[in-house]
Amino acid sequence: MFNIVGRPSSFRFLWFGQMFANLGDILYIVCLIKLIFEATESVTYMSLVPFFNTFSALISGLLAPLVINKYRLKSILFFSQSGKSLLLLVLGLSTATIEEGGLIWVYLLICLISFLDGWASPARNALVPSLVEESKLVKTNSLLSISDQIVQLIAWPIGSILLVSLGAGKILWLTFSLYFISTVLMGLIEPTAHLPGQETQTRMDALKEGWRMLWNSKQLRTISFMNILETFANGVWIAAILFVYVSEALNKGENWWGFINGSFFAGMLFAGLLIYRFSYLLERNLGKTILWSTFSLIAITFMFGTTSIPWFALFISFLFGLPQMARDVAETTIIQKNAREQLLAKVYSARGTLIFGTFGLSSLVMGWITDEFGVRTTFKVATILFICSFLLALRSRRYLFGETISKSN
Repeated sequence: MFNIVGRPSSFRFLWFGQMFANLGDILYIVCLIKLIFEATESVTYMSLVPFFNTFSALISGLLAPLVINKYRLKSILFFSQSGKSLLLLVLGLSTATIEEGGLIWVYLLICLISFLDGWASPARNALVPSLVEESKLVKTNSLLSISDQIVQLIAWPIGSILLVSLGAGKILWLTFSLYFISTVLMGLIEPTAHLPGQETQTRMDALKEGWRMLWNSKQLRTISFMNILETFANGVWIAAILFVYVSEALNKGENWWGFINGSFFAGMLFAGLLIYRFSYLLERNLGKTILWSTFSLIAITFMFGTTSIPWFALFISFLFGLPQMARDVAETTIIQKNAREQLLAKVYSARGTLIFGTFGLSSLVMGWITDEFGVRTTFKVATILFICSFLLALRSRRYLFGETISKSN
């Protein structure tokens, strides 16, 4: 498996370090929600956890280019994870004093941890091409996606079990241990060449550089507009709307809510394995993969939103993973293959900020549509958005299939 990389030791450290960090991130959220509910018995206070996470990540993504301009990507990963570990240590030491009046400090720590995490994602994705042979990028990206899905599949049920058996306080210390291991692994990555920003570049120019790249490349601009439409459409898959869907459209209880979510992640995992096996086919057809994956999502979203048959909905939820995973891997590979390291990180930072902002807005709008017009209407709106994305891809297919980003930019 490791023969896919050009610098296997460093890739292993990056790969396993990210897996430990992702596992810790989920356990940390499980703990906080439980601790805050025990202290306040308020759903509103609990809902502020994902809100502050998203808001901080959005701000972090906007400011990340300033950090990327100054430091090596390996250093960003290491110090980001070190800071998260230190903040979690503070949080673990203060859990005994959590009460409604002192939650402001907990939310501040949440914001700081999420802020540091916002630097890690673009740094990781931009670091991969320097550790991997270019011809193996599709296989490597699918491997990383498989790992992410495995963590998603096991972390939530394990977190729930540990929450009952150990309690939230002990899980926070377990999370600290996972963060610490991740920090050590990130520190073992062999440093890559430092590619600083231009000496004459102002801070504003550094902040704009990734956004300018997204706009000036017709290929990336097409993908970005598709991302906006499809991220907005994917707002139908948030937990709150799925909960209503299971109750009103399928007439089933809460257990089916869990089945649908589990089926989705299982489908993503299966898709990742399939893409890993046939990566050579996707490698030669990156643009076409994005086009036809979007077309598949139109049919899947429409069928899921209109069915009243629970088992069919479960099957459709599983199927959703294949086109979604295929287009994600294809997009990641297109970007990675064509830009130098530091600029690549800025492109990922801008793209992540765009997706975070769109998804946050989508969650509000899709929730309002569900309340006002019903959950089936929400899925019809999502289907229309996927159709618009497909038509955009069809119209711009010569850019989507052929143009590349200049490494010299």
